[in-house]
Amino acid sequence: MLDARYLPRCYQDDPNISDCFISAANSLNENVRSGISEIGLRPLDSFVSPDFNLTLESPISDVYVAFKRFTLYQVHSYRFTTADVRPKDGVLEGQVMLSELGMSANFEAQGHVVGVALNGLGYGRIGLENVACDFSIKWPKEGTCNELNLEISCKIEDLKVSNITGLPGADSIRAVLNLSSQLIASEAAPACSSIFQALLKSYLRRLCRQYA
Repeated sequence: MLDARYLPRCYQDDPNISDCFISAANSLNENVRSGISEIGLRPLDSFVSPDFNLTLESPISDVYVAFKRFTLYQVHSYRFTTADVRPKDGVLEGQVMLSELGMSANFEAQGHVVGVALNGLGYGRIGLENVACDFSIKWPKEGTCNELNLEISCKIEDLKVSNITGLPGADSIRAVLNLSSQLIASEAAPACSSIFQALLKSYLRRLCRQYA
């Protein structure tokens, strides 16, 4: 049974439950930074994900990347800006903002991003500015936790490549990518949405199974 007295509580019959959720979630930044064991939440600064592969395809980009030790920084600095909590319908929707978000990883890439070739093994670190993610969580009132559904769609205002090594011409690649930083941010947004969705869906389903 969940026993974390410092966690704020919201109640299903509260007519202002959506406002309560925003206030409660935003009060936990420092707690989630170091993790909340009672709900199985690992520390979020920094957060190392399982290895994964990603394909980015658009009219101006086509690249396959295999990531190892993909690490997120400053996730704990989130701010929920809107929420629509409907317990009777099994729905939680809203938007969360991250003014700054860092990412780093070892990678193997094959392809190109906005005309810049990325081929080979390397290491990279980037910083994202003003990431706004709309989310929708729908959980089944009956059935299994595997039926819990999550959709995330993010927009990124800007992206800076602070470090890239290993690839031929790495310094030139970094400079060219940063010259088109807002375009790169737009191209990267669907990939970030997919990453966040996969990581959070896995956690929410574990949480569902633990407390269902």
